[in-house]
Amino acid sequence: MLYTRKETEDYNSMAEKIIQYAEKSGFEEIKADFTGYDSPASLTMVNQEIKLTPDFSAKRGEKKYYFELVVKNEDEKDREMLVSKWKALESIARMKGGKLQLFVPRGSYKYASELVKDHHIEAQLTRLNKI
Repeated sequence: MLYTRKETEDYNSMAEKIIQYAEKSGFEEIKADFTGYDSPASLTMVNQEIKLTPDFSAKRGEKKYYFELVVKNEDEKDREMLVSKWKALESIARMKGGKLQLFVPRGSYKYASELVKDHHIEAQLTRLNKI
């Protein structure tokens, strides 16, 4: 499912880049669902018995931010799960005064922007090659 894509060398190098970006941008208490870091708190969708863990979370002041690394996926079920995850993270971030930021690797920008637009998800899209 979604998690298996995280166990690649490409993913590891992109994740390190996002963590470095967050540190340089003044974020604190950075947590990552990534080897060597404390894992962010998971969200549980009780009615579906699904546990969602953000890729990254961080704080700036009292505001909570969630960062996700976009992984293009053509599987309909995984895409639906991804949309649900982004919607949940967006809602929680907004309640805590923060935002959802999606980091998009080369070749996935159209995919990410269409998902955000089609599902009315309020998120900042950041091209990974621009950070």
